[in-house]
Amino acid sequence: MKIAAPLLLIYLTIATFAQIPANSGSQMPFAFVERIGELKARSFFVISKGDLTFAIRQDGLGDTTSTRFIRDRIFRLQMGGGILERLYTADFGGDMVFAYEVIGGSGRGYVARFDPNKRIFRWFAPIPAKNIGPGLIEDNYAYITGADFVAKIDLQTGKYVWQHADLKKESGSTFREFDLPEVNGSRVVFRERMDDGRSLQMDKASGAVMKSESSPR
Repeated sequence: MKIAAPLLLIYLTIATFAQIPANSGSQMPFAFVERIGELKARSFFVISKGDLTFAIRQDGLGDTTSTRFIRDRIFRLQMGGGILERLYTADFGGDMVFAYEVIGGSGRGYVARFDPNKRIFRWFAPIPAKNIGPGLIEDNYAYITGADFVAKIDLQTGKYVWQHADLKKESGSTFREFDLPEVNGSRVVFRERMDDGRSLQMDKASGAVMKSESSPR
């Protein structure tokens, strides 16, 4: 019994930690990645993480350099035959999460989780919208926006928890582009990036619209 009790305590401790989200209680905004070069010309996006530097071309092809070697494995974003127009990135559980917009081809965006050490993607999820804005990570989820589109996605699985893909139909007006989402307790606020300061407040868990405002900020 003297041996079993400590082992039971260790087991219960491990089980408890296993139920806690990887980023419990934390928030991480997506960072905008500046384009180097001109759209539809020879352009690319550069991201630094530790001693690694990732360069992603406009066609979605990426490679890696570091202080330890000149060039490493090649990787590729899903592009649907288009050109990379806008890119955001954030860290999550040692991985990188990309939210990006493609013009031409499928004309849509994507969210993707990328393992920077193995140079492989864990999953891709399509965003059925243009004008993709900066996302926000809270715990194991990300809040993503686009024109007439807001959503919550599970970063472990790449599956949408909920999404509103036609806000014009639901609210009677068009939302063209959003600022960084704000999490306030059990609600998440999406503010339009316009002078009139329209916003939507939604329940984090269900995605139900709690409030819609059109007043100035």
